[in-house]
Amino acid sequence: MSMDAEATPDDPILRADLLAGWRLHAPRLLADTHSSRLYRVRRADGNSAVLKQLKPEGLGERAGFAYLAWRDGLGSVRLLERTEDACLLEDAGTQSLADLHKAEGDEAATPILCQLLPLLHARSDRPPPSDLIPLERHFRSLFQLAQKEGPHREMANWAAMQVRDLLDRQTRKIPLHGDLHHDNVMKDTHGTWRIIDPQGLIGDPAYEVANIFGNPGGAHLFEPARVVRLAEAFAPVLDCDPLKVLRYAGAHAMLSTAWSLNEPHNAHAAENIRERLAVAGFIRSLIEQQSV
Repeated sequence: MSMDAEATPDDPILRADLLAGWRLHAPRLLADTHSSRLYRVRRADGNSAVLKQLKPEGLGERAGFAYLAWRDGLGSVRLLERTEDACLLEDAGTQSLADLHKAEGDEAATPILCQLLPLLHARSDRPPPSDLIPLERHFRSLFQLAQKEGPHREMANWAAMQVRDLLDRQTRKIPLHGDLHHDNVMKDTHGTWRIIDPQGLIGDPAYEVANIFGNPGGAHLFEPARVVRLAEAFAPVLDCDPLKVLRYAGAHAMLSTAWSLNEPHNAHAAENIRERLAVAGFIRSLIEQQSV
């Protein structure tokens, strides 16, 4: 649920110790999700920032804090402060790449993603954080789904086979945003596009764009020409072939299906399952056509 309202003193999540310790004031609630609450705040210097406080369900997002600290503003919003369950971020602005996509489509949005990827994947003099999540662990829910009897087992088995083969062939493992899509790319007041909300993974860079094939929602997700265009646009930036990009995209769609199946009380789970299964099946058909 997104919003922009003055935070009240009796807000059950807003922590007075963070406001005092980081010298923040005028908090306004931006979003309340299953995993966190986000507030736009004012710092002592008058600049705005975003305070993110994790709920118990969101503690797995701490790896994203580590990723932002490691990336230190290169292609990403800068992490200013952090604790175990909260962080303070530079204000990334109010216009998302999803807004641009809605107005101008992939023709405008995809080049921006291609410009960001080399920044996100640029080498650093510092070693990667130790708490980033390996892709093998990230795909755990998919591997579990592939072992369960049920209507989704065949597709989950196909996706799990793709992932195991891809992971066995990894030649380069780097820190990844891990949840890159149009809603997680923002334009700041200086006109610079930067990413927000990383999961904080480590593994094959070709996985980075997998979630883009299922975003933003709409009929365009099932257009063969769009899927091919995306794979061909991202492949040279990621230094791999388009088929590898497609394989990760199809596998990720089934991973997202597995996550939603594990959240039956989530109001959006059924719709996400329907859409992601369709995306996975559609991408699988494209892959198998190329393999003939």
